[in-house]
Amino acid sequence: MSLKNTFIFALLATLAIKLVLASVVPMSGDEAYFVIWAQHLDFGYYDHPPMVGWFLYLMRYVGNSEVILRLPSILTSTLIGIGIYRLLKPLDEAKAALIATLFLVSPLNILYVLITTDTPLILFVFFSVASLFKALQQNKPGWYALSGILFGMAFLSKYFAVLLGLSYLVYLVFSAKSRQKTAGFALLFLSALPFALVNIYWNYTHCWDNILFNLYTRNEGAHFSFGTIAIFLATQIYLITPPLIYFLYKKRAEFKRQFSDDSFRLFLFVFLVPISVFTLLSFKKVIGLHWVLAFYPAIYLLLNWLLDRTTLIKMLKFMAWFSALHLAAILIIVAIPMDTWKHNRLYSGMVFMFEPAKIVEAIRPYEQQQFLLATDGYSPSATISYHYGKEFFVFGEGGLHARQDDILTDFRQFKGRNILILKKSAPVMQEYTPYFNRVETRSFDVHGVIFHLVLGYGFNYEPYKEGVLRQIKNKYYKIPAYLPHAPCYFCEKYFPEECSQ
Repeated sequence: MSLKNTFIFALLATLAIKLVLASVVPMSGDEAYFVIWAQHLDFGYYDHPPMVGWFLYLMRYVGNSEVILRLPSILTSTLIGIGIYRLLKPLDEAKAALIATLFLVSPLNILYVLITTDTPLILFVFFSVASLFKALQQNKPGWYALSGILFGMAFLSKYFAVLLGLSYLVYLVFSAKSRQKTAGFALLFLSALPFALVNIYWNYTHCWDNILFNLYTRNEGAHFSFGTIAIFLATQIYLITPPLIYFLYKKRAEFKRQFSDDSFRLFLFVFLVPISVFTLLSFKKVIGLHWVLAFYPAIYLLLNWLLDRTTLIKMLKFMAWFSALHLAAILIIVAIPMDTWKHNRLYSGMVFMFEPAKIVEAIRPYEQQQFLLATDGYSPSATISYHYGKEFFVFGEGGLHARQDDILTDFRQFKGRNILILKKSAPVMQEYTPYFNRVETRSFDVHGVIFHLVLGYGFNYEPYKEGVLRQIKNKYYKIPAYLPHAPCYFCEKYFPEECSQ
């Protein structure tokens, strides 16, 4: 089989594997949360820019199954595999096929089936870089503009796109200067600007939610830790893989020699600059494995300059076995009876994810009794909403993540209504009795996990406003004085007399 045919076979085989994985892995809380975004189309959402919500909005026209909703993720990594081949083919077709196949059989491709904010980020970062690569080769303004548009769409996917812009600036500093190149980069950033302005306007009119969450709320309590550094380094070793690290180390002299190549410098900085920033951040906080994924395809592009065909074939054999071990582990976990995990502390969450139909069945009779439906957290609300087909709001303060419910829910409209709150742990009744005329509890068993229902009769809005909503306002909606803003929706909704002062 020729190397090109090997690439095509790997492309189709890995695509089929991802479709199967997407059909057997249950919907996660994060994914279900983004489905709620899609049901309320907007130019922004509480925690992140809107792109994944837009993707899912379109997918819901096709269907609402896990496989359909995950198609953007399934196809994104496949398209990147094709993109790697097409970019490198004019340089060395055989190596292009090997490198693209190596990417396709890696866990980075095969296991990436969940739909998250990283999905559009990964897609647009790669194709922005690819367009800039073309722009530098052909010196055509259209490619620079396209790279900028894709960069802007990456920014509307996740704020880590800022690191791509920083990479471009570092590359420009270390590359040969020309008037045409400088004008091209100016066009690139100007093309991205409208997308940034959309995000700024949404934040201006929505209490600067994204800024407060990403710069302040989620970083409270961050402190220096050797543990977070160790986790980050271990994660990078896993993603790059030890054999590839070994081969790159052996070729370390090549880095200096190849640095004079303009294309090599571009791909090097697209990987190196973001990873350097994440390394610095890891001194004070845990860096999620998925945070770095958008910049990892650049490593595969660099291999064209660093590894020969023989070494690439060795890496390909290792990567095939490495991914096979991941798939075997997943199959074993799926095949093991649910009760096997009964003594694991995560068991209740597993049951919630794998057996949602039984939970829905236990709750549905209460909706017929005119109960409003809620949970005590954002992840369970999103998950049960997806499977139930009706949105559950969050009762109580919830957590610092995923507070989109603050925008969607208006507790003023619930005065005097009966509310059901689903919980995975036994309720503390003092957390509910002040806010209802009467409170009862029920429970039901699913695979040995006891789920609890708090049934509140006659919701008392005013005590809830002072006891819960005021705490939320003080904790999550303190806008810094240096940020100008339109009226804040949360304050205007619940505390208009204070907001007007």
